[in-house]
Amino acid sequence: MTSVAETYHFYNQSDGYLRRLEGAGWRQEYGVVLGALRHYGAPRRSRVLDYGAGTGDLVAALAGAGFQAMGADIAVPFLKSARARYQSLPFVALDAGPSLPFPAQTFAAVTAVNTIEHVAEPGAALQDIVRVLRPGGLLVMTFPNLLSPLRPLKRFLSRQRRPRYGPESGDSTGEAVSFLVRNLTLMASISLSHRPRFLPRQADFANAERYRLLGYGADYDAVWLCNPQDIAWRLHELGMQVLAVHGIPGSAERSVALNRLRQVLPAPLTSPILLVAERR
Repeated sequence: MTSVAETYHFYNQSDGYLRRLEGAGWRQEYGVVLGALRHYGAPRRSRVLDYGAGTGDLVAALAGAGFQAMGADIAVPFLKSARARYQSLPFVALDAGPSLPFPAQTFAAVTAVNTIEHVAEPGAALQDIVRVLRPGGLLVMTFPNLLSPLRPLKRFLSRQRRPRYGPESGDSTGEAVSFLVRNLTLMASISLSHRPRFLPRQADFANAERYRLLGYGADYDAVWLCNPQDIAWRLHELGMQVLAVHGIPGSAERSVALNRLRQVLPAPLTSPILLVAERR
């Protein structure tokens, strides 16, 4: 399985990812995150950390919305780009481990857009994120649900048009069925036990950018089977109150009807996910 060192090395050697992030500009997840901060009352002028800031576009959007925004990432090339593009904004380098270099209760909010699925120790990382939040502080996250049954099910619908649909969808009908059974079994296990599992998966760093260009999204570089149940139960263990967890439109999804469906299905069944939690 992918180690912390491999993850750290990948994000510090990822020229293709750097070019993609620099050219991405505004993403719909940013609007979802900013809307959640406003809806749940994050005070203007308060300190907000963007965890996994990439090349800094969300940090700039947060600053433009009136927050004292700061970005943090493990990838040195991303940070160099962010600092060059947004010279007035602060960006902090993170080590590969789960600890954040900030005192306890530093931030009124932490945002994380499509970041937690790349973290090799998600349970420990969530614990440290909670540590740096003030009481009443908000955690606003977006992430793919790699246990969503929609992934292998869509494999059947798209098999005539595409040899693959995307990560955790299966390369064949038999593999798609096995993924579907696995996903439903794991979802039931997490729901019944009320305990997170955080099962690792083997990231495909070598092909992540190629698959993204084919229209499959960028989830091939996820290092665990990211899902809302694991994250919600871990936050519950840490004393957080989950305020919202639901599907949002997928930026890689071309179908308007499917994007609407994503927003009304129960969170365990859909992807991608918005999760908002408050520190008690």
